[in-house]
Amino acid sequence: MSKKIDERIPNTVGKGVLPDYPAVATPWGRLISYYEAAQHSQRNIAVYSANLMQVYRILIPDYEERSEILCANSYKRMLDVFSSPIGKIAGIDTNNVHPFMRGNFPGCLNGDSGDEALLMCGRVNDFGTYRVEKELDTCPWDIIGTELCRATTTSLQGVCDGEATLKKAGPNVELHMIEARGAGDLHCRIVGENREKFPMPAHKQWESFGPIATADMIKYTPEEEMLKDSQFFREECNYHFNNGTCAEFDAATWFRPNGSSGGAGYLFPVFAELIQSGRITEEDLDRTIHCVFESAGKSAFGGFYAVEGVRNWLGVPAEIKDGRVMGGFLEVYLACQGVPVEAEAFNSEEVILRINRGALEQRMPKQSAAYLSYWYGMTKTLVSALWSLWEEAGPDAAEILRVKIAKKIDKFC
Repeated sequence: MSKKIDERIPNTVGKGVLPDYPAVATPWGRLISYYEAAQHSQRNIAVYSANLMQVYRILIPDYEERSEILCANSYKRMLDVFSSPIGKIAGIDTNNVHPFMRGNFPGCLNGDSGDEALLMCGRVNDFGTYRVEKELDTCPWDIIGTELCRATTTSLQGVCDGEATLKKAGPNVELHMIEARGAGDLHCRIVGENREKFPMPAHKQWESFGPIATADMIKYTPEEEMLKDSQFFREECNYHFNNGTCAEFDAATWFRPNGSSGGAGYLFPVFAELIQSGRITEEDLDRTIHCVFESAGKSAFGGFYAVEGVRNWLGVPAEIKDGRVMGGFLEVYLACQGVPVEAEAFNSEEVILRINRGALEQRMPKQSAAYLSYWYGMTKTLVSALWSLWEEAGPDAAEILRVKIAKKIDKFC
């Protein structure tokens, strides 16, 4: 190992001198706090998901058709999960849903706690049998696309309807996201209304942006009073999330940097459905993913200011201008997302990283291919066109994605 890994500051240097602090360390000793790592994690996931949304837009050009397919798929998946025994554990038990709560509105507790874990902070303005209102001040996913805003609403509807099957019957609410930061609104706002109490005309499932019957009941938070951080990072909350039924979680037990695949968790199941139905071919999907993500990767560091910015962020010494720059960036990128990674080689000639495939893919195997194209493109602009990145599989390829960064001539790249 000493021959394959050039000098880098070991994590043990200075241990005991300063108090232990949750942080991600770069290969050059720069520390990235847990708070900053969480922000980077959610933004990285959002950017990745925005690229994947472009893949979907190329494959299905019509907005209404895309939204309709995405919403129907997300609703059914969540309905199936939360009407199963998993729904009782993950929904009812985890959120302390009391037996007297009837109907589907308690399922909104899942959306509330999930928002906080994804750094989507805000407040519950109304939580009752006939009306629910949640207002968000921040949303790292606001760059992905309004198709996803619609689908997150219908997926929460699936959660609510699924959980309702496990309880005694009661009034149900219909959810609409009447404001969306992804559409340019200041807030994201989901309102659930009971249609017997608040009648409205019927609508298609994907038309989940309203209108609603209780617009006059909205509690609007002005910009100067908006929150910037979730409860996990706020002193007045004792750095804990608390919901309306006294369920309490700290960051270590609830917040997971890689706990969400972002838009990928919505889009890859749709891709599988489209392939199965014959609407697209697997070859079309693979080619589009490759082209979109390679281009996106090159664009990430296309400007010299972007290269200089990431070098400063990582603490890269001025004399290092080889594959270690990309290798160090990739280590930190993955560490912020909670994906285990270790360096097999780290020197001026090559970098080899061993990445936990399961944590990266999250049961979506095509994520590895997307990331490889993405990181390949990044290497070309963050380091230079002489350098490349590819998978060099080892005997444990089923568990480990072995990525190599080195100079490579490829006439058909």
